[in-house]
Amino acid sequence: MQLDFLFGFAVSLLGTMFGNMINGPDEDIEKKKQAQQAHQVQAVVEQKVRDRVGARLEVPDWVKVVPVGHFAGVSVPSSSLAEARKSSVSDVVRQILGSIGVAYHHAYHNKVSGDPRRPVQEVSDSLSGSAHGLVLDVERNLVKSALSQDWSGRHIFFVLVSYPDSKIADVRRLSKGAKVTAEVIGNSENGYQIRVTEAHGVSVVLSSADVRVVKQNRFAKAISFFVWKVPSGSEQKVSFPVGPVTVCGSSAVFPLGLKRSDFVPVDYLLGAQV
Repeated sequence: MQLDFLFGFAVSLLGTMFGNMINGPDEDIEKKKQAQQAHQVQAVVEQKVRDRVGARLEVPDWVKVVPVGHFAGVSVPSSSLAEARKSSVSDVVRQILGSIGVAYHHAYHNKVSGDPRRPVQEVSDSLSGSAHGLVLDVERNLVKSALSQDWSGRHIFFVLVSYPDSKIADVRRLSKGAKVTAEVIGNSENGYQIRVTEAHGVSVVLSSADVRVVKQNRFAKAISFFVWKVPSGSEQKVSFPVGPVTVCGSSAVFPLGLKRSDFVPVDYLLGAQV
């Protein structure tokens, strides 16, 4: 009986070991098949994404290789055509400002909210006010444009703007602003002769002159000591129409109608000096 029991236990043990040897390779094969299928599915998905992106997002040749004397602008992905076009123009403006060394502030915010199945995207793309003066000039010199879409269907706009070095030099000059100085070169009973000079080569049209008139009463101390107390002087701000006078890297002379006859008798008595 004991020998039969030992023989049966040995047979059972051998059967278990043999079964494990047989089932082990089958499980490994099944796992390999599943991994291979998953890899094939992932490869198919990736290929479809690449095909979709390649089919929709078409980048023009003049963006890949920008012609000399031009700037190419690319918009951020936008939900509307108007937003995409505005963004592409702003991209060119930023490039021009960077080439002339002008400081500017640019802010871009992309916010996605709502249900994951129906997300709502909000894009805010703003450029500082100092750059807005260039937008109209950039749009006037636009020579080519193209529209494409990314894989999610959002608009991407491309523009090509002609902006040679001569225009860059003009913008650099204009970015300095006007520098105008004025001096009195003569006076008479009829008024003063004023010379204005503009130094930065930026055209300026003068239509009025704001003048601060300061009168000093030279005899004020003596009169106040012996007779009555009088002020030591006075100050008055007046505006006079002129011209129009245009200066641009040049000088111009114009009359200013502040006459000596504007003096009152007491000014002569006090020894007023303008």
